[in-house]
Amino acid sequence: MDNFCEDKHKYMDLVQGVINRMASNSFALKGWAVTLVAGIFALASKDADKCYFIIAYIPIIVFWGLDTYYLWQERLYRALYNKVRKMEDEKLISI
Repeated sequence: MDNFCEDKHKYMDLVQGVINRMASNSFALKGWAVTLVAGIFALASKDADKCYFIIAYIPIIVFWGLDTYYLWQERLYRALYNKVRKMEDEKLISI
């Protein structure tokens, strides 16, 4: 019985590690998006070309999609974590 509890804690630590990576990836994407869009806007003000403002929307949409993906994955792993947390030790073997 003690071995099952230990396995459950190891599994929960593994899932928590994935959740932390998803959160850090989401944070890093937001930083890259801000940096890239700020650079595009700096080029737009230097050259006074309005085309850069339209081009700035492309990385915003791409990074928004990637961030949505990471947040969705993080939410799924949080649900898995809660499912394992509430689970009886004997049921953990069937996962």
